[in-house]
Amino acid sequence: MGDMVRKLDEATPKHPLIEELLTAHTGRDRVECVATLTCATCGGDAQKVAFRDPLSYKEFTISGMCQRCQDSVFGISEE
Repeated sequence: MGDMVRKLDEATPKHPLIEELLTAHTGRDRVECVATLTCATCGGDAQKVAFRDPLSYKEFTISGMCQRCQDSVFGISEE
């Protein structure tokens, strides 16, 4: 099980071609953005404290999007 545990500020793995496509689209390396807590979409500061909940932070490790960009793309939950 130890091999399956990721560090908290580590991007989820993606195929290298997907990473290349994302980098070409945004102009930013998603893996580097997650490691440095920078938004891969807007380039802004994506500090952990800015995330609404653990699921939003998990989405950051998947997409590299800060909370503001997530809200813009997915909408804001009314819960």
